[in-house]
Amino acid sequence: MRKILFTIWMILVAFLTAKAQGEVETPKAELFGGYSYAGEATHGWNVSVAGNVNRWLGLVADVSGQRTSLERDGVSERIRTHSFLFGPRFSVRRKGRVTPFVHALFGAAHTDSRATESGLSFHFTDTSFASALGGGLDVRVSPRVAVRAFQAEYVRTQLFGGTQNKGRIAFGVVFRLGKK
Repeated sequence: MRKILFTIWMILVAFLTAKAQGEVETPKAELFGGYSYAGEATHGWNVSVAGNVNRWLGLVADVSGQRTSLERDGVSERIRTHSFLFGPRFSVRRKGRVTPFVHALFGAAHTDSRATESGLSFHFTDTSFASALGGGLDVRVSPRVAVRAFQAEYVRTQLFGGTQNKGRIAFGVVFRLGKK
């Protein structure tokens, strides 16, 4: 099923990028909402708002939440992690429907971990510094709506005294608000 959805997604992106070229238009703000995946059964959501300073620079506030549920060796574990990140985004806006971008986001991550083993329950929480370095590709489908074909990031956190390095991918819908 995942392969079929991925194939459909890629065909849609290829079709949209092959459309006629249009004028460069920079929205004042962009609101993104979508699905995110951070590996090892970790699924969630990703929301961001970007205020565009000019055609190539935007300031981004990004909030995401992931949930992991694991069952192994008699231990049931549920982990929820939320990140609150801010930083610059650099976009390449040229004539056409495709807008590639890169960003460097910094802020905090909070995790809530609950485990049950042999009837005993354990609960741990922590908050730490977090960063996400990456980029993505938006494909405009109308003057006010784009599809975020992908957003791929290297995410680093320092929870529970250790360093976690993960990859995260997201895709969804971008609403383009106003004109610069």
